[in-house]
This record gives sequence, structure tokens and C-alpha cells, in this order.
Amino acid sequence: MSSRIVRLQVGPIGENVYAIDAGGFGILVDPGDSAREIMGFLEEKGIKVACIVLTHGHLDHTAALPELLPLFGPSRPKIAIHTLDAYYLGIRGEGTNKALFEAIRAPSYFKGYWRGTLPEPDFFLEDGQDLEGSGWQVIHSPGHSPGSICLYEKESGSLISGDTLFRDGVGRTDGPDSDFHALERSLQRLARLPAETKVFPGHGTETTIGRELSPWGR
Repeated sequence: MSSRIVRLQVGPIGENVYAIDAGGFGILVDPGDSAREIMGFLEEKGIKVACIVLTHGHLDHTAALPELLPLFGPSRPKIAIHTLDAYYLGIRGEGTNKALFEAIRAPSYFKGYWRGTLPEPDFFLEDGQDLEGSGWQVIHSPGHSPGSICLYEKESGSLISGDTLFRDGVGRTDGPDSDFHALERSLQRLARLPAETKVFPGHGTETTIGRELSPWGR
């Protein structure tokens, strides 16, 4: 049975939070802001979260975590991120995120998003990994950041793309640890997915692989 995917848009730059019901296994992707709104959304949709996946470490995708985790109580979900983006979390997270927003000339966004020290991850994501046996596969897609990932479910033909791929655009590469050539390679890899694959991006509206990546080798 394929997963149910629902979306909530939060924050000053419209970041997409996704909640996935994968046959009773709940996944929350990129809680970027508005912790109480996210929790209410999860309750409304009847999704019990077992794992929080971060497609990358940038603060507009993680800022709700310090306020969100206590709302789950003692049985809080595990947090997962790729090891190459782990320095956006924990005690290093404030400095790393502040440097990012200064580099892209948006320091006011850091001040607007920062809610306190971000938690350390509970485990790391690896390319090709089946996330906790849920049927969602991790695709390492560096470029926007070194540890950017996508989540892909073959059965439903769905891709959670983070900030790697958008409708009518791709991830920006002007951050201090971005790499345009790595992003190119990531997009070429994603272009090999079926054209009808539904893409759920980190910002903006849903699209498909065929619509966005035909110039990248299809």
C-alpha cells in the first residue's frame, strides 16, 4: 500500500512541511517553523510520527525543532539527517546557520527563525537506505548543501525533494558549502526516475520529474 502524504506550509518564506503515513509508520519532514501549528496539523490528520527527517540542515527547514520536540512528550520521534549536514544541528548549529544567512545576505531571516539550540540527530541517513523499513528510499542529492537528501517511494511514484528541485527551479548554490556541479550531478541522477514521478518540493507547489528535468538527460 502506498503512503499518504499531506503538506503544511509554514514560516516567512513558505517552507513545506510534509507528514507521511507509510502504512502506520509516521514520518515528519522538515519542520521549519510554527511548532504548535505542526502538532495540531498532525493530530488533525491522524498521523503519529515515529521519525523526523531533515532533507538538509538549513534553519528554515529545522527551526521548529526546539519547541516541537517537547510537545511529543517522553516518546518523541527520532531525528535523522545526512552526516554531511549534521553541523547545522546541535551546539554547532547556531554558528553554521548564522554564517549561511549572512552569506546569502539575509541575516534578518536567521533572527526571525532562531528558537534556541537545535537538537542533535539520533541517527544518520545514507544513500540507498530504506528509512526504518518504511519503503521510502534515501537519495543523497548534494549541491544545495553537502548533506541534502531526497526521499523516494517507488510504489507511489513520489519524491520529497527538499531544496534540490522545485517547480520551475532548482536549489540555490550561493551558500558557503553549496556546490553547483554537485547539484548538476544530483539533478542528472533524479532525471533517471520515471517522468511521471510526483515531486513534493521544500518550497512551492507539486510538480513532476518529467516537467522539470527533461533538459537534464531525459
